[in-house]
Amino acid sequence: MQKQLQQITADMQLEEHYHTLEKALLALYFHKNCTTKSLAHTTDLPIPIVSAMKKEFAKQGWGKHSLTKKGQLAISQYFQLSGADAKLYLQLTTDDAFRTEWITQNISELSTIYDARPTADVTIDQAKCTVETALKRAFLALDYTILLNKRILCLGDDDFISIALAFLLKKIAPNSTTKIVVLDIDRRILCTISKIAKDFKLPIKTDYYNVQEPLPKTYAHQFDCVYTDTPYTLIGAQLFLSRAINALKPEAMRHVFFSYAKRSYQKQWQLQQSLHAMGFVINSIQYDINTYEGAQIIGATSQLFVLQTTEQMTSSIPNQRKFTRPIYTGEIERKSVVYQCTHCQHSLTVGAGYQYTTIAQLQASGCPNCKNKRFSQIKRTVQKIQSQHALGHHILLELHDCNDTLLNDVQQIKTIMCQAAHKAKATIVAEHFHHFSPYGVSGVVIIQESHLTIHTWPEYGYAAIDVFTCNSKLALQEAVQYITEQFNAGNATQHYLHRGK
Repeated sequence: MQKQLQQITADMQLEEHYHTLEKALLALYFHKNCTTKSLAHTTDLPIPIVSAMKKEFAKQGWGKHSLTKKGQLAISQYFQLSGADAKLYLQLTTDDAFRTEWITQNISELSTIYDARPTADVTIDQAKCTVETALKRAFLALDYTILLNKRILCLGDDDFISIALAFLLKKIAPNSTTKIVVLDIDRRILCTISKIAKDFKLPIKTDYYNVQEPLPKTYAHQFDCVYTDTPYTLIGAQLFLSRAINALKPEAMRHVFFSYAKRSYQKQWQLQQSLHAMGFVINSIQYDINTYEGAQIIGATSQLFVLQTTEQMTSSIPNQRKFTRPIYTGEIERKSVVYQCTHCQHSLTVGAGYQYTTIAQLQASGCPNCKNKRFSQIKRTVQKIQSQHALGHHILLELHDCNDTLLNDVQQIKTIMCQAAHKAKATIVAEHFHHFSPYGVSGVVIIQESHLTIHTWPEYGYAAIDVFTCNSKLALQEAVQYITEQFNAGNATQHYLHRGK
């Protein structure tokens, strides 16, 4: 059936790929009868496209406004819906009040299982989410039509999202062929999930994986969606998301449910720039899902990004070799806190490299002098382990509506770029400029501090210029302003990047 859906997608030239057709067919299956307007709302497609889609369904003999027996059988087999609870599916997907009540009623059933989770290992940024959060995250797979007949990867799973997903799946469609895979560096997590999966006959497979190693070929391009709660560092998030890209099937419109600690606006901007550079579309940002148990480092909450893949996906970190840079908070920012026993006033330092790495461990052990378990915080320090200093400063300058004659004059361009280097107080080492036939100029001015480059498109009145330096004391803006004025650009934009930070 998948090949038929792909063919329909091709015939309709549908940008949304065949996953949108799956969503429409599930709606027809469970709702029994769907108007064109209601299907348009379900699929986020314009009504004329939905009308054309329904005609294609009718050509296959599946039905149009409602499914034929052939259509019901085909969809039931495709999604393995025998024994599915249609009433529960409809209520959970259409009634928010019912869903909230259902989660509340089922928390107690899962709580016993979740109580078996190992203690959080803060050295790898673990923080256990609540049972309610786990269920809410699992519902995202239902909402985005990737719970039934799919392959789901949990990349790191100290939150036991795999258990919540399997629990929800068993309630709705116990005979579904959905496979859930957990890859984690913590063998305690893997062992506990494996035992639970065996005891409750859940479709979960676990495997040891250190995300700093390349993703094994066994798991490359295999999954419809990925759940990941990454380290609280930008580089950690970039690494986990790069591995997620490697794991997802190559078609567009796959999803990543990505949890990440709330950060300052500047760090949030850096994160979203990274997501854009990798090719992700941010479908939504959920602020009311993630709550954690005793995770003071992130304020006990975090944001959840619903990311959608495009046809321009690029891993920011290659999958060919081991990644050696630090990725966890404790590796990048070494924090230590001095606590004092409230009974005997004995002081102890808690943090990485000390006897007790967390206050929870100290409280469990008790004061070494008097065994009292209550402590007050006296002093907190943060040592930056990884330098935050940028190695390079890079300005990308875009000049539009320039004089086309000037953009084709290699000698004038050479003069302007060399003079710009002088304006920046840089030391010129060498320069080379080339005129292309019939038009266009490329050139580079090599300076002791790095380089200035240019390429022009006279036929479009456009020039692309890079000003790059490893010396933060150079007057880069003076060089940029001079270049902009000399080319008499009608429209100029610039992007500032830190390199090697």
